[in-house]
Amino acid sequence: MLERVKQIVTEHKTALLVILCLLLVGISYAVGRNFAEERSATEKPAVMTQEETQDVKALRNQLDISRANADALQKRLTEAQAGRRAPTATYYVSAPTVERAAQVVERQIREDDPTLPRAAREKTDRTVVTPIVKDKDGKDLPPTDQKVDVYKINLRKDHRIKAGASVIDGKALMSIGYEQGRFEALAHFDGSRYKGATVTYNIIEW
Repeated sequence: MLERVKQIVTEHKTALLVILCLLLVGISYAVGRNFAEERSATEKPAVMTQEETQDVKALRNQLDISRANADALQKRLTEAQAGRRAPTATYYVSAPTVERAAQVVERQIREDDPTLPRAAREKTDRTVVTPIVKDKDGKDLPPTDQKVDVYKINLRKDHRIKAGASVIDGKALMSIGYEQGRFEALAHFDGSRYKGATVTYNIIEW
């Protein structure tokens, strides 16, 4: 058995090295991005006005997210601000204005203040703090009804690196793939020899 493994490694060492390199790159990218996003979530929550949370371009620029993520996020924030989504937790801070309260909340999240509710301290891809000064119809709220919303956001991951195997005419081929959004490309190898490629596009998503 050991000899067979050695023989396979010797015969296909180039392809195995390519796969190993791609896997290492993919893992390094995923770990690095996850670490950076977690630091962003705990250290740099974004304070955004109600108007900015309804502007896809402002969401993209301030949160450094893709167009697809910004579109989806804007719809969710609209629902939350219209009262169609109940808050996970509610707590109170003392401040002279709602804008000042938003700054206090942003600092507490950035410093991971233990007095915050668990939902506000949760590690997510992005955190947005928004002073709510208008109702769902766009009219100014009285000071007693103004509040600060905290949105904890997990983004859709748009890039994926894949490794696997394909069987064509009874022959097993190693496959390496890359996926971005709806697009996916696969390269097929017989040992170290490149044998072809497959490109797919998702026409329906749900």
